[in-house]
Formats: sequence, structure tokens, C-alpha cells
Amino acid sequence: MSAQMFAGHPDGTGRFASRRSRSRAAAGRLEAARHGFERSLIALRKAALDAVDSGDLAQRALHRWRDLHPCAIGEGVA
Repeated sequence: MSAQMFAGHPDGTGRFASRRSRSRAAAGRLEAARHGFERSLIALRKAALDAVDSGDLAQRALHRWRDLHPCAIGEGVA
């Protein structure tokens, strides 16, 4: 084996060390992206549950309003 294979790149960095550091950096970026994706999923789930809850509340309020104002429904009042 030649000494040049172990010397690495002209800038003094070793070929294998450089590959390992790039691999670690890529793994770190992938982990950060996965973590961000999981947080986004949690936020979307919470938003969906909030939308369902607010829809239920709106429906209950409309039913209550209808019960309190039965004649307004027949007159086309919105």
C-alpha cells in the first residue's frame, strides 16, 4: 500500500476521517429532521382535536340557540 492512500487529501484531512465526520453530520441532520417531523405531527393532531372540539361547541351553541328561538328558524333569520 502506498503512503499516499493514508495521507488523505491535499488539505491535510484524512479521507476516512472526513467521511466519518460527513456521516455524523448527515446523521445529526436526519435526527433533527425526524424530531421536527414528530413535533409537527403532534401539533397537527392537537389542531385537529381543537377543531373537533370547537365544532362540537359551535354545534351545541346552535342547537341551544335554536331551542331558545324556535320562531326565528322558520322566518329565515340566520
